[in-house]
Amino acid sequence: MERRRRVPRVAAGWPGKYRVEDDPQSDWDNCQMIDISVVGVGLELFGDVPEDLTGHRLAVEVQTPVGSSVSIRLVGEVRNTTKGREGGTRAGMEFVDLSDTERQILQVMELLQVVW
Repeated sequence: MERRRRVPRVAAGWPGKYRVEDDPQSDWDNCQMIDISVVGVGLELFGDVPEDLTGHRLAVEVQTPVGSSVSIRLVGEVRNTTKGREGGTRAGMEFVDLSDTERQILQVMELLQVVW
């Protein structure tokens, strides 16, 4: 059975770091943003990933392809996890409580990513 997404995602491949926001003991660890849409991102998480991550909030900081002076911080809730292609954990994260301005910024990022 083929899974259908609510909205299409655009490939990203941006390096970054993440932490479990609702776990005060969580430290920053490495990740890779695989894809992005206006509703969420696909991530591959590395390091000490909690076993039951679904339902937890993540804070993610990624480096954009425009240069090291521009990074983006994203927060969302993990909706699903599976084994990643690079040996990490693949996580689907949905943005929560986005303002109209934040949603517009994500739409612009999607358009720019197609060009990059």
